Amino acid sequence: MPTSASRVVLAGLVAVAPAWAQQYRTAEPYPGNRPDVVRCESAKGRPVSCDADVRGGARLVRQLSRSPCVEGETWGVREGEIWVKAGCRADFRLGDANAVAPGPQFVKCESKNVSSRKHCPALTIGGVQLIRQLSKSQCIQHSTWGYDRNSVWVSQGCRAEFQIGEGKVAETKLGPQQVRCESDRGRERRCEVGVWEGARMTRQLSKSPCVQGHSWGWDQRGVWVSRGCRAEFTVW
Repeated sequence: MPTSASRVVLAGLVAVAPAWAQQYRTAEPYPGNRPDVVRCESAKGRPVSCDADVRGGARLVRQLSRSPCVEGETWGVREGEIWVKAGCRADFRLGDANAVAPGPQFVKCESKNVSSRKHCPALTIGGVQLIRQLSKSQCIQHSTWGYDRNSVWVSQGCRAEFQIGEGKVAETKLGPQQVRCESDRGRERRCEVGVWEGARMTRQLSKSPCVQGHSWGWDQRGVWVSRGCRAEFTVW
């Protein structure tokens, strides 16, 4: 018959076991039984390790959670396993570090602060297209939404759902876009738009002069105006 001391030890082991199980578990089977894809999920924000053959590398191919899955921050690989944390839930492809996501994925990205951009992590090598606008504020590509290599971005109240990729690299080249930017009462204002190569003023709307480098300019984040400059610009 167990002594009172042994009963305490056994009770401690029982209490510890569930917490250990939440930290490490066998990877979930992927729908369709694909041996080269592993599903790993951080439940309630807890860190989880999923056993996986990562000798050939691993790549995120489908994010399942609203919480972002960012390599090196909320997911990564160690010998014999993939780890996730902070609510990241995703499917990972094994053995091909250059693999492209199998088929289109979908991301919801919402700008709730009109004065700043919101970036939503996504693998955009296959291109991005808006499929459903959720906001009253307009979602206009290169003006209030766009994308870079690792994310989709929205601004000025744009909220929408996007389709990510078609399983092949996008070949379309971004063309020039038009944007109006106005300095109210002489204050500096930044108009966020994706500027890839440059910008030029196409029409001055104000009596105050618009002089590049003095009362207007551009960088990768957009076009800025000041000193009462109001004008229309072409960016590309």
